[in-house]
Amino acid sequence: MRLYLMRHGEAEPYRVDDASRALTVTGKAAVASKCQHLPIIDLLVVSPYLRALQTADTLVAEGLSVQHRRVDDRLLPDSDLDPILASLINPGLATQLIIAHNPLLTRLLRHLCGTDARGINMATAEVACLLADEFHPGTVQLEWLR
Repeated sequence: MRLYLMRHGEAEPYRVDDASRALTVTGKAAVASKCQHLPIIDLLVVSPYLRALQTADTLVAEGLSVQHRRVDDRLLPDSDLDPILASLINPGLATQLIIAHNPLLTRLLRHLCGTDARGINMATAEVACLLADEFHPGTVQLEWLR
């Protein structure tokens, strides 16, 4: 299975609350440029924060084919990894894309890939492609980061 992790695009500065920060024009353009790196996605799981939802919408508008899509409240910046590892990643699928935030995505990437991901800090609109049959800590292959 290939699991893709994507951090949302560049967002507006923090004002009233973190959840309602929208993507900037630059953020939308950076997200749109990543569409070429993604195959047909069996399941897209996205954070409920506006910038993550807009990231997903931008990818779909640019032609990303998604079979199923859902919003998951466990994909917040400081969420615990255990529920994500236990029930959010579905190794029975060929492809899955998770769109969320830092520090969550960087922590998840490092946890799954171990030394392959040491020193990586996912930038806005960055995509990581992970390859594994089962997603156990330290056993997942980081195929690429773009």
